[in-house]
Amino acid sequence: MQQIIQIYRYAKENIRTDRKSSLWTMGISAVLVAALTVLSAMPTEVRWSEADVLLAEGMPFLCLSAAIVIFIGLWKHSRNATWTDIAIFAWMLYYIGRVWLGAEYACSTDVLKTVCMFILYFVSRCLFSQGKMPQIGMLSAFLLLGIYEAGSGIWQMFFHTSRHYRYMITGSFQNPGPYSACLMTTAVICLAWYREQSNKKIQQYILPLLLLPCVLLPATMSRAAIVSGGIVAIWLYRQKLRNMSMAVKALVAVGVVTAFILLYFFKQGSADGRLLTWAASVSTWLHNVWSGVGIGGFHHACAEGIARMYGENPRLVWFESGGVTDYAFNDFLKILVEQGIVGALWCIAAVVTGMQNLYRQSRPMFYGTLSLLIFSMFSYPFELFPYRTAVVMLAAWSASKGSQSPFKINKYAASVFLLSLAVFSWFVRNETRRRSKADMNMHFISGIYHQAFIKDYYELLHTELDNTKFLFDFGKTLRESERYNDSNAILRQGTSISNDPMFYILMGNNYRDMQQNDYAETAYLKAFAIMPNRIYPLYQLMMMYHDNGETAKAKDAAQRIIRMKPKIRSRATDEMKEKAKVVADSK
Repeated sequence: MQQIIQIYRYAKENIRTDRKSSLWTMGISAVLVAALTVLSAMPTEVRWSEADVLLAEGMPFLCLSAAIVIFIGLWKHSRNATWTDIAIFAWMLYYIGRVWLGAEYACSTDVLKTVCMFILYFVSRCLFSQGKMPQIGMLSAFLLLGIYEAGSGIWQMFFHTSRHYRYMITGSFQNPGPYSACLMTTAVICLAWYREQSNKKIQQYILPLLLLPCVLLPATMSRAAIVSGGIVAIWLYRQKLRNMSMAVKALVAVGVVTAFILLYFFKQGSADGRLLTWAASVSTWLHNVWSGVGIGGFHHACAEGIARMYGENPRLVWFESGGVTDYAFNDFLKILVEQGIVGALWCIAAVVTGMQNLYRQSRPMFYGTLSLLIFSMFSYPFELFPYRTAVVMLAAWSASKGSQSPFKINKYAASVFLLSLAVFSWFVRNETRRRSKADMNMHFISGIYHQAFIKDYYELLHTELDNTKFLFDFGKTLRESERYNDSNAILRQGTSISNDPMFYILMGNNYRDMQQNDYAETAYLKAFAIMPNRIYPLYQLMMMYHDNGETAKAKDAAQRIIRMKPKIRSRATDEMKEKAKVVADSK
């Protein structure tokens, strides 16, 4: 009897302690989720946004805090690592190793952002494992962010405060493409939540949250968002579709196919341009199947692939829609091309196991994430801060009750691991601070092509090797100062991280001024091969032939210009065509 009483008292004390520990950890996790939600609402930028810098600044202290919380006793028992943990850890090691051993391309900005996300996952995972937030907590964070973005879009519609002069609404993003993903994801989460609720009063509250993003979504004119949301909505209502008559099913099928065709022709040029980007990148990846072309090498792979495809089939219709792109417009394809099959397999393992965990924990969040994954096949959400942090937090949250692996982790091992991450993240913090400051300084001299700033350019060069705008401006500044060889060295670095033909055109101009016409010809032809719908490379080539007295070659280039249909007709293209007619008719 006495032993039973002792066991009862021991169990009671432990339950109280565990409950108190769980509440403390849950509170810390809630603060983390709230902070990341606020950061996600900040304006996003192409390179360094304020949210990226703030997260990197706070990451060492977050790792240290998590290690202290676990070590002082809030993590009482050993925990099993999940298969998601193992897949993400292996992917992180491979990613860092691929950057360290490969180093084919300048990619510091992307690497720092990605490593920060890996660290955030493991810190969040340790905190969520003890005091797991309820589903309503995560839903509230995502819905509040979605409502904020929807409200921001409405404000922009009425007061014309969009972040892009060409578009009516962009939210906190720079264009309506990624903004539409936020609206679409919010709508899908609300739709799935609405369907699983049996309480009519709760459904009445969810309905306005569902309608708000749905009303705004058409204004973004995003085909990817409409298709992604539509696919998940059809899946959610698949049972009702099965119960319909064959005639209704056929009508729905015809409607869906018609919608896909109309969406394709609505922006056919954009769709063909993306198909060209994907096909060209894959053709280059096929030469490095297992390890990929290297982190940061997607744009160079795209340029080389287009040039190769043009050499094999110059009449391919996709060339008419090609253009300079800052993104891959398919996040998984970018991983495959840069990291090869090995990196892609670790990515797939992490996504599959993470989605399995999320399906068990929260169906609304699962379907919202699924729609975002489908969207990422046609766009670039996971290159932006809000969506990266969203999937990291959901993966860490859902893994707290995911499938367990045989690997156990006690509080000492977890604390040592977090302390190691704290030290590592300190270097990430310092490097992020240094590079974001260099980016800010670059804006002060951007667009000023005067030799007085050459020294400033060289001082920033080491931190801006992955910045195409900086390299182009630097190369042009050196050219204006008649330092042609130095200019070409900088421009050549730009060709390794960009598919913009202007780098090759400026190189050709430099060679031409140095009387190295063979090299100039090669540069102009390469510029045309990677963007065969632009007249300007051929125009420069024609003028070089004309100035050098190579009449036959000049006339041949002029005839090609006359026959060309530019992607975008402008006053400049008309003037170049008129000049080509003069050259073609000259004796």
